[in-house]
Amino acid sequence: MSTAPACVTFLLLFVLPLVSSFLIPTRHHTRRLHSDVAGKERLEPLEPLEPTTQFDYEGRINDQYDSSAFRSGFVSIVGAPNMGKSTLLNELLDQDLCITTPRPQTTRHAIMAVLTSEEHQTQLAFIDTPGVIESPSYKLQSTMMEAVKGSLNQAEVIMVLSDVFSTVPLSEDDAILTRLQKTNQKVIVVVNKIDLLDKVKNFNSTTPDSTTSDSATPISNHNPLTSRTTSVPEAVAKWRMLLPNALAIIPISCTTKQNIPTLKRLLLAKPDVPAAFRDLGRPVPGTFAAGKTTVTDSEARDLFPVAPPLYPFDQMTDRTERFFASEIIRSVLFKKLGKELPYCCEVAVTAFTELEPDSKNKVRHLSANIVVERESQKGIVVGKKGAKVKEVGISSRQKLEEFFQDRIHLDLSVKVDKDWRKDDKKLQRYGYINKD
Repeated sequence: MSTAPACVTFLLLFVLPLVSSFLIPTRHHTRRLHSDVAGKERLEPLEPLEPTTQFDYEGRINDQYDSSAFRSGFVSIVGAPNMGKSTLLNELLDQDLCITTPRPQTTRHAIMAVLTSEEHQTQLAFIDTPGVIESPSYKLQSTMMEAVKGSLNQAEVIMVLSDVFSTVPLSEDDAILTRLQKTNQKVIVVVNKIDLLDKVKNFNSTTPDSTTSDSATPISNHNPLTSRTTSVPEAVAKWRMLLPNALAIIPISCTTKQNIPTLKRLLLAKPDVPAAFRDLGRPVPGTFAAGKTTVTDSEARDLFPVAPPLYPFDQMTDRTERFFASEIIRSVLFKKLGKELPYCCEVAVTAFTELEPDSKNKVRHLSANIVVERESQKGIVVGKKGAKVKEVGISSRQKLEEFFQDRIHLDLSVKVDKDWRKDDKKLQRYGYINKD
């Protein structure tokens, strides 16, 4: 009798399963990839599989979590320019990840930042978006607004950031406001800059015929889209009128960090969320939705679905070190140049040394081009005998060393790329339009 069938049977039953178990690492969860707002791949959980032999490998998502209780999801932060979106995100992360300047429209990209709390079994992926512009003037601004709209599509929670003066670049036919009013997604409104109220009161008290907030016409008698507010009650009333279904409207100060712990407790669904709101004092009318007196622990937990982590526990962003190097240099340009010129500038990193952990060379070599649109702009950036670009380089190097915790050797050049903000191909080259 031939031994061939017996050999085949032996291979199928014993050898092949053994080899497969070594070749294919098994996860507790199988994941499907799909595109997120920044054009990256996002992991979506499927049905859990029966666990078998576990293998460690680079890039593996930490699986030390309670699969029945772990929550994860996306938070889109939207609002007018210069409301403090990036500053708030840095405070929530306890990390200066996003660049901030006093100038509006500093943020050009939708930047994802991850906050993971193993203690509270939660992972949140925040999307810091550019400031909303009602009428984009050129192609770059249009792509920035597409990033804002794209972030809304992926988010479980939309966090609208305004200030105590209710600065909103909205009109009655504004697509984003209409989307927020009709959405089934959870909406939280954050009213920033409440630390400036004392300055407003002092200004009003010394201005003849000034109208104080106590004697101001009620917000309902104004066009709620264009009227300004000068007190927390007015700002809360305005936003409750605009977004009646918002879960909560929370006044904060990014400068003094006032009330930010309450916002963070709500997002992470830490124990006793109502107590955090009680610590804010007597709630302003409109703080909570109609018929509500607080946000319950159950409502806080329901902000995000029970789902495995989207990213490794030690990951903070989907952006590269090279990207943050360019952002840091660009933030220096905003501080060192005139009012309009920084908006014409782009920073392209052309060389970036990745240091190995055990490397004896502790100096990163970084080269970057400062890109402008006109020869006349190049002269201003370079300065007399190179003084201005040298000043930018010194300040940039100091900030880069602080960020990377390494010594930096920085080479800066200034290049002209005519009308780069209006050209699709050039915007694609600089990372503002995804390559198809």
